[in-house]
Amino acid sequence: MKGLVFTELLEYVENNFGFDMADKIIEEAKLPNNGSFTQAGNYPFEELVRLVVALSKESNIEVPKLLEIFGEHMFSRLISLNPQLKDNFESSLDLISRVDDIIHPEVQKLYPGADLPKFNLIQRSENKIVIDYISSKHLEPFAIGLMKGSAKYFNEKIIISQEKIDDITRFTLEIEK
Repeated sequence: MKGLVFTELLEYVENNFGFDMADKIIEEAKLPNNGSFTQAGNYPFEELVRLVVALSKESNIEVPKLLEIFGEHMFSRLISLNPQLKDNFESSLDLISRVDDIIHPEVQKLYPGADLPKFNLIQRSENKIVIDYISSKHLEPFAIGLMKGSAKYFNEKIIISQEKIDDITRFTLEIEK
């Protein structure tokens, strides 16, 4: 997993829970690098899991909710790091439906070897999309947070539902009118 996710998570924890909490979860996670991450580095996914589990324990917030909250935060950070992205999309549904066509290829250029989920667009209309999320990491709550962050960025209200189909999660997203 790319170091950007780790550095943003630790910065998020420091800003929202305090430096002591960040230090405590790093210590509790027993990371081999003692929490020294670089944005461009690659780190085992399991280390992210250990950090989030430690944060959950210390904050009394369930892991899925933490991942969703962090995903929403991460979207705002990704947009601030790549402000040109906003010019390519008209709405949150437009952005989300084109993640694999536009955003992920750019991420691969910046971070070769990034292990990204796959998003297959199944259906699209003006106010609704159906998209399949395929990932061995099963970070569906993080994906939901990113989607909510996108809707917030475009000043939209979005309804997100999901269903499991074998090893795939199918998301249905509708703009609330």
